[in-house]
Amino acid sequence: MKISFIKQKIMNRVLYALIPIFIYAIFLFGWRVLFIILITNLFALFTEFLFIKTKPKGKVSTAVFVTGSLLALTLPPTIPLWMAAVGAVVAISFGKMVFGGFGMNMFNPAIVGRTFLYVAFPNALTVQWMKPFAAFPGGFTHFSHSNLITSATPMIQFKQAGVITGIPKLFFGMIPGSIGETSSLLIIIAALYLVITKTAKWQPMIATLVSFMVFSLLFYGKNPLYFLLSGGIMFGSVFMVTDPVSMPKEKYTIWIYGILIGFLTVFIRKFSLFAEGFMFALIIANTFMPIIEYGMKKLMNKKVKPAT
Repeated sequence: MKISFIKQKIMNRVLYALIPIFIYAIFLFGWRVLFIILITNLFALFTEFLFIKTKPKGKVSTAVFVTGSLLALTLPPTIPLWMAAVGAVVAISFGKMVFGGFGMNMFNPAIVGRTFLYVAFPNALTVQWMKPFAAFPGGFTHFSHSNLITSATPMIQFKQAGVITGIPKLFFGMIPGSIGETSSLLIIIAALYLVITKTAKWQPMIATLVSFMVFSLLFYGKNPLYFLLSGGIMFGSVFMVTDPVSMPKEKYTIWIYGILIGFLTVFIRKFSLFAEGFMFALIIANTFMPIIEYGMKKLMNKKVKPAT
């Protein structure tokens, strides 16, 4: 079985940006996270190959590894490996290939897989979390952490008991959480690399994060930095909102897109049963942005149309 790949330098740079996050995740949670990353990537690759193998000159896009990696990094380190595999199959099948393959997808494939797992297996994704290792060599000498804690991510603690985790702990990622979403420091470094190399646009990142902070302050009346460093909003803003395929193409609608995602994330966190709202916010924004973008184009064309 020979697999041919479409060379995509941009997707390679996204993978480079993820490498420090991969390594830090192993330090925090042990070598089991590497198995999760390998499983999601292998099943994502296999799924896409099954779709394209009958096509003339069919090639697998290297973007499949971005999807597999992003999916893995949004999952808890305790997730059963078979669930991670299912999430990868769903991400590629229903988040990408049903729309025609790379460049045609309406939604970010990784977030489709993550959302499916969240809805189908809520206990595995919301109840049991792993306490991170705190001192070197940490997880580098362990397969996994034996100390499991229940419902103790910063967002769940705040949602259920109003407990606020310290900013330094949140910033450096010394908290229970999903594999790659914990360290805001590494996510910021990755964002700078992606912007400097022109791999991702800074506008959707800034629009999402500023909108999120403004609405967090309005809805909660507390330091919005705490909410910014908790949950998946930082990771999602850098790696998923900036997806060049599923985000809008016009400059002004990119700002609307980011503002909408920031608002919806806070709204869902505040008024729903879900402690985290980013994945639902992104899917909702992906759903309605084509209509919004079409309406904005019509409006702009109407304004510039010369008088007769």
